Amino acid sequence: MNDNDILTDAFRAAGEGYGYEEVTAEFVAFKDFKVRWSRSHVWARFYVSDYLMDAPSEVLTSIADTLFRKINGDITSGYGEAVTAWLTSDRFVEVKQPLFIRRTRGLSLGTAGEQWDLADSYRRLVDSGLVKEDPHLFMGWNTRARGGCVGRSSVLMRTIAMSSRLDTPEVSRDAVDYALYSQICHIALGFRPDKPVYCPEYDDLLALYPGRQACEEELLTLGLSP
Repeated sequence: MNDNDILTDAFRAAGEGYGYEEVTAEFVAFKDFKVRWSRSHVWARFYVSDYLMDAPSEVLTSIADTLFRKINGDITSGYGEAVTAWLTSDRFVEVKQPLFIRRTRGLSLGTAGEQWDLADSYRRLVDSGLVKEDPHLFMGWNTRARGGCVGRSSVLMRTIAMSSRLDTPEVSRDAVDYALYSQICHIALGFRPDKPVYCPEYDDLLALYPGRQACEEELLTLGLSP
């Protein structure tokens, strides 16, 4: 059996319990960790991130069951403990992060920009006690950043892509540090796929940064926000 056959078997077994007569599933090379599907009342097709290609059978089975429960109206259904433990393990990030980085267009492979070095900002944040040092954290500049966000972060991949719009002498060192801190806070909150990105806990973490208001006001002059 190939990988798609094993995946289909897991999803077909879960679908039978919900009355689906035909279920197929295949791995797809998405940049992000996600699952897409199409369905009728009797058939379902799933397109699953290939980051799960080496997942244990119990993880695939649990994910399939969770998705069918969601499809059938249980919107509060979350991933099981086995899934969360596997996705948040050091082994997962060690194996999958390099692939994620390669798939992220415009992401620099180093921390040094034209004006600012993210490694320097990170060291100041660690030394201040605001963040704990994470040996798996990857930081880079995103030259293809669009919109008004200071950066993007992937919790599972422990990867931060900071907007290259910050890499200019017009932005103060403190504002760059704060912008990076805002993305580290997303990762610090952990894997919470069913909770909003912007939540009271996130705001509480941002409030710990000295001079937060001044930094946000400076960033807003560039049309950026954390």
